[in-house]
Amino acid sequence: MTRRPSRPAERATDREVGVVAAVLTAGSEKAAAHRLGLSHSTVKHHLANARSKVGAETTARLVWILGPRLPEPEGVARTDE
Repeated sequence: MTRRPSRPAERATDREVGVVAAVLTAGSEKAAAHRLGLSHSTVKHHLANARSKVGAETTARLVWILGPRLPEPEGVARTDE
């Protein structure tokens, strides 16, 4: 039996986190799909899987939960370092 990580953000795969980051950077699911070389339905599938794994009902909530795992946007310096 495989144990689920205790923190919700750790339940999402690196690929799912990458897709979420791409959607944020690109501004839409379709633009992210184009940048990643994926179909729009594949991006939607990754987002749905990630929402399910972390218990998020919306993509906005998914972004909030995954926040610590998302890369900083280019040109933005971290303030907590």
